[in-house]
Amino acid sequence: MIEKESKQKQKNAIIMVIGIIFSFLGISIMSIPFPNTVAIENLGQFGIAKGVTYPIHFTYPMFSNNQKLTISLGTVNSSFSILVLNDNDYGAWINEQGGYLPCYAEQNISGVYKTLYLNQPFIGDINIIVTAETLLEIYGTIQMSSYNIIIIENKR
Repeated sequence: MIEKESKQKQKNAIIMVIGIIFSFLGISIMSIPFPNTVAIENLGQFGIAKGVTYPIHFTYPMFSNNQKLTISLGTVNSSFSILVLNDNDYGAWINEQGGYLPCYAEQNISGVYKTLYLNQPFIGDINIIVTAETLLEIYGTIQMSSYNIIIIENKR
């Protein structure tokens, strides 16, 4: 009799633990990271007149982490300047206010291969500004990589 009661208590405890686990899972939120790579701009023998500024704007997806911006640009007998700004600094740059801090800047170059790492989650726009120093024939790609988080809310 005591053995039956002991086994019954043990079964009840197991059922209660399983019930608690399933209850917790039923209202939990799961986040699943997945890699995401997007070509922001693909320049194939693209021409820009001397002194002209070519802006490229990209909005990062929500819930993205470990963001990486890869810039791979080259020219044919030309030179250019490049400036990479976030949203706030782009506003200061466009309004000629000064005091902005670029993520990356180079002047009078004939090519660039640069990977910028944005470690914290960045929600907003990233702005890449290419200015032709001479008649510019440019080629290459600019791409973004990140780990996006899918949030799944499981309600039972």
